[in-house]
Amino acid sequence: MADAAGEAGLSSADAARRLHQLGPPPETSSRSVSSIVAGNVFTLFNLILGVFFVVVLSLGLFADALFGLIAIVNSYIGIRQEMKAKEVLDQLAVLVAPKASVVRDGRLHELLAEEVVPGDVVRVQPGDQLVADGEVIRSRGLTLDESLLTGESEGVRRVPGDRVLSGAFGIAGSGTYEVDAVRERSYAGKLAGEARAFRHPLSPLQEEVNRVLLAATWLMIPLAVLLLFALSVRHTDLHEAAQTATAGLITLIPEGLVLLMSVTLAVAAVRLARLDTLVQQISATEALAAVDTICIDKTGTLTDGELELASVEVADSANPAAAHDALASFASSAADRNRTLQAIADRYPAQPQDVSAEVPFSSQWKWSGLALDGRIYVLGAPDVLQQEGALELPPTLANTLRHQAEAGRRVLAFGEASGPLPRDPSADPPPPMTALALVVMEETLRADAAETLALMREQEVDLKLISGDARETVIAVAQEVGVPADAGVVDSTQLPDGELALADVAEENTIFCRIRPEQKSALVGALSAAGRFTAMIGDGVNDVPALKRARLAVAMGSGAQVTKGVADIVLLKDQFSRLPRAVGEGRRIARNIHRLGRLYMTKTVYAAALIVLVAIPGFAFPFLPRHLTLAALLTIGIPSFVLALAPSDGPLYRGRLLRALAAFAVPAGVAIAIASIASFFMVDTVFGGSLEDGRTAATTTLIVLGLCFVLLLERGPGREHIAIQSYMLALVAGLGALYALFLAAAPVRHFFDLSLLKAGQWFLALLSAAIGLVIASLLWRLPYIQRLEAPAAEPAREPAPTHEPASAAGSADGT
Repeated sequence: MADAAGEAGLSSADAARRLHQLGPPPETSSRSVSSIVAGNVFTLFNLILGVFFVVVLSLGLFADALFGLIAIVNSYIGIRQEMKAKEVLDQLAVLVAPKASVVRDGRLHELLAEEVVPGDVVRVQPGDQLVADGEVIRSRGLTLDESLLTGESEGVRRVPGDRVLSGAFGIAGSGTYEVDAVRERSYAGKLAGEARAFRHPLSPLQEEVNRVLLAATWLMIPLAVLLLFALSVRHTDLHEAAQTATAGLITLIPEGLVLLMSVTLAVAAVRLARLDTLVQQISATEALAAVDTICIDKTGTLTDGELELASVEVADSANPAAAHDALASFASSAADRNRTLQAIADRYPAQPQDVSAEVPFSSQWKWSGLALDGRIYVLGAPDVLQQEGALELPPTLANTLRHQAEAGRRVLAFGEASGPLPRDPSADPPPPMTALALVVMEETLRADAAETLALMREQEVDLKLISGDARETVIAVAQEVGVPADAGVVDSTQLPDGELALADVAEENTIFCRIRPEQKSALVGALSAAGRFTAMIGDGVNDVPALKRARLAVAMGSGAQVTKGVADIVLLKDQFSRLPRAVGEGRRIARNIHRLGRLYMTKTVYAAALIVLVAIPGFAFPFLPRHLTLAALLTIGIPSFVLALAPSDGPLYRGRLLRALAAFAVPAGVAIAIASIASFFMVDTVFGGSLEDGRTAATTTLIVLGLCFVLLLERGPGREHIAIQSYMLALVAGLGALYALFLAAAPVRHFFDLSLLKAGQWFLALLSAAIGLVIASLLWRLPYIQRLEAPAAEPAREPAPTHEPASAAGSADGT
């Protein structure tokens, strides 16, 4: 394929030599190995665990240091899972990596950004992202969006001699530029470190879990002071004090919650990758759970993006060839061969002609114009041209326009202008024109569009159809895919200026017609500001501003380079039907992390209650660190890895996670603490058992109650109707049997400093567990606890978007 501009570019040999001189490209994957290791190893909780681990080992209490080994194993599992996810995602990321159309040996080649070298001639068209810096050689109305570099949203015209920078992208016209800086020497390369810092923002649930962890940390500080003070006042032996402090304070730490969140998100990203859905930001996997509003365009989302020329309705039926020839010349000579012009050129092939003036098509003004052989032609949206006073259709064409639009087809007006083309089409109107023909384009609806939208409604996700097409066309397509006939419809002229008023209009209506890119962005932003968690799906360059304003940006795999660059999630095979599955996966993740949060918060609460009961009344601490490690393994560690990946029927706690976790964990944790102390006291003191018997009874009560609460994780206050799954019963039964085997095996029993209980002692341990269940049940019924579980009266303010505009700048250099 020869380059239209005629530049020869570099030779293949010269390009290969320069590429060799550049050396291997820098690491551009979504997350480095070092950051994965650091994220799983260097945490506050691991630091605390490490300190206690060293202290216990230094005192020779090797059996009580088992928690340190488990922490190491957990970190390894987290690193391994994230590395697997990284490998899968990096392989898929190559499919959406920015590419450049480079002229070499006089022909166009599509290359990855890392393969471009200084001296290359690069062609730029709408949607192309600049992957290197350079100087413009040729321009036919080349207009760039440089907002990722300058913050200015207005497009900038570039002419020969102008310098262009990587990170910008074409929005109108076309041109070529010669590269002089690539990779880390380019503008985007210099900003890469800063840009990548924005590529790992926290999802809504991650922010809420961090608040839970912060609460646990603040709780631990005064309890640690209280416990250490009590041990000091009682002049407790050093070994016993170390064991008590380690057992109490280590149990306070919900260390596995962060690990399991990372593992869950990584596994979910791999699951979505198998569905040809690329997660470019790992936090976006869970952010899908928060989506309550989806904004979509018609073309490329509900339709397959392919345009076919249905017919050309000429004004002069006596001489149709004249209109056809003019239209053919227009399509073959335009610099920007978009899908509409390509469809016309395929039907009416012609030789390109010299162009003396040109206005490239833009979604902002919705028309294009060419000056050919002393004549000026305009092709654009009929209603827009009529509103600008540039077009008046004869009655026959006006009737054709109405009928074709009502049938859901896209109709363009083609005519000859009587005046020059404006220099600034964004500010000046098109010239007056005489209609020569109406061009009727037909799009094919995706076969799964109606079913997909129905599934989204079942998930209680609202739809906003935002399109640049005419009102009648959009309404016809919307009704064909199941949008109710009484859905609110608004066109661009009816949108108010104020954000609050715009939010009201966006909330009340479903279909938005003839919307310009800046209006689409404003609509998405207004919905987000009103508390909606919006996902924007786009494929074209005109969708980029809205994608950057959305809470979650989703791009089609066949979309423009820059669209995929700013997206959090890319549907690689353009399968819109994958989205409900992705949303469902996100919600499964959120529910599972909520379950894990209840489990770990319960552990923190019962540890806090035990410390208070030991420090203030002076009770003996009923556990050694090894007992709590064993209990945590059976009631939290093993169940966690099952619960993290299993299906869940529980509720979604948006913006109120800490309250909801407290509603379950406080009653459960307090009940475990009281029951364990009671079991220890009755066996050790009242009925004269040994200290070892008392601790075994307390450990047994703790494990039995812990397994009971594993079964009740999805029930609790207000959720008594949720059935207990059979796999949960099997899991709990298996873990109970495993504990019995530990007690029966003498080496294991002696290692954990446990004893074989007598029948009466077993009865007391199980009776204490039953009392604990009664206490938890009564506490769950308290009005205050019920209010904690209930949804808040006012919706919580949603967090910031899951992606930042700067991430696209990072994409410019291949990230």
